[in-house]
Amino acid sequence: MQRLPVVDIGSENLCAVAREFGSFYLQHPLFPAERCAFAIEAARVFFAMRAEAKRALGIEGSPHFRGYSEMKNERDWREQIHFGREEEAVAGGAVYDALRGPNLWPADLFWKEMVMELMADLERVGRDVLRHFGDLMGAEERAYLLLKMIQYHAAPEGVARPGVAAHVDFSWVTLLLQDTTGGLEVCTPGGEWMAAEPRAGTLLVNLGEILQFASCGYFQATPHRVTTGARERISLPFFLNPSLDTVVPAGLGGGHVHRVLRPAPLHFGEEEWKRKGLGVWCAECC
Repeated sequence: MQRLPVVDIGSENLCAVAREFGSFYLQHPLFPAERCAFAIEAARVFFAMRAEAKRALGIEGSPHFRGYSEMKNERDWREQIHFGREEEAVAGGAVYDALRGPNLWPADLFWKEMVMELMADLERVGRDVLRHFGDLMGAEERAYLLLKMIQYHAAPEGVARPGVAAHVDFSWVTLLLQDTTGGLEVCTPGGEWMAAEPRAGTLLVNLGEILQFASCGYFQATPHRVTTGARERISLPFFLNPSLDTVVPAGLGGGHVHRVLRPAPLHFGEEEWKRKGLGVWCAECC
């Protein structure tokens, strides 16, 4: 059975692997096995908090779409907390400027320091990956960042069910830390679904829809899905995106999994606002 490849950040064939598989395990000196495990356990501590404490950080209380939420429906079976770049809210300006602002933090100050350091280093890794593709972002661009801590609930009565339906990420690239539970599958550009089993000391890299769009289909966004079973599953996806003010030229689409974009020039901030502010997370389904 074919497996996803493991690539070192210094490898000369990283670009070729990304194009062939759309997803791969990345080794990077900023994320040894011990640090990956620590981040997973920190998320586990958060999700073990009392329900009232988590709900006090509810995303509905943030005009910047940060904070805690829970989804139990046909396509989602999970709880999660969103973190973004910590910055002051912007008064006036474009509608998508509402996406800029502070996070909602648990009371323990350790969390803020840990999460912001984690996001800063994940941004460095993501930029290192993109440089293999031609540094599409530009060295000075103030990227729009999103880190989710997700706990997929155990399936009722242990009967496997979707934790999240098949979709592609709205990002340049997504870097993923995951616990040892398993359940994630990715689809290669050739149409083969493959298990993305946990692998210690690596980040799983998925190519995003914006990278496909900007590269005119040279790179293909990675469809992926999660099936839940008898155990909870912890994952930390980090989404590296253009700045909110970036306009990306039009590229090529693909077959239908849940996608944001229609074939047109992309203004990232406007499209991200559609997802967050208007709930239009799929161009065909919404």
